[in-house]
Amino acid sequence: MRHWIAAAPALLLIACGDEGGGGGGGGGGSAVALQPGQWETTVQFTSIEVPGAPPEAVAQMREMLSRPQTRSECITPEQAANPTGNMMSAGGGSNCQFGESTFAGGAIRVRGTCQQPGQGSAQMSMDGSYTATTMQAQISSEMQAPPNAPKGGPQSVRMSGTFTSRRTGECAAG
Repeated sequence: MRHWIAAAPALLLIACGDEGGGGGGGGGGSAVALQPGQWETTVQFTSIEVPGAPPEAVAQMREMLSRPQTRSECITPEQAANPTGNMMSAGGGSNCQFGESTFAGGAIRVRGTCQQPGQGSAQMSMDGSYTATTMQAQISSEMQAPPNAPKGGPQSVRMSGTFTSRRTGECAAG
């Protein structure tokens, strides 16, 4: 399995914010505002396609990625007030451009493309809804191999699944 294929889920999580509940709140004058506090987020991929990859490699990737991935994080009042800003800055080493980023009135609609040096590019989408203490969305991504990837092997990875997040309480002191 190529290195860039193994990086596909990490790039998707980075680009989708992987900020606990930080990716889904009000902002922009919305009547629904995300509450600061401790948030638990679970991502689960339900469909994984790797055209051109050996079936055993695809089966291994599906086995690994179909397990729910859960993370807990404290979201500050500043992050809760600007969840879109958190998503846009969460990329770390990725260069992400968001053509559409809506978190308003309880609706989520995000479209973006991220580049990660040496690991290719990914086009992502997220469609869902949120309240002050919950968020749920369908996510999808298609990652393309970097230009220097060997020809003849897999050149793309397509994944889709669910993203759920809920506020679990106040942040721990300290």
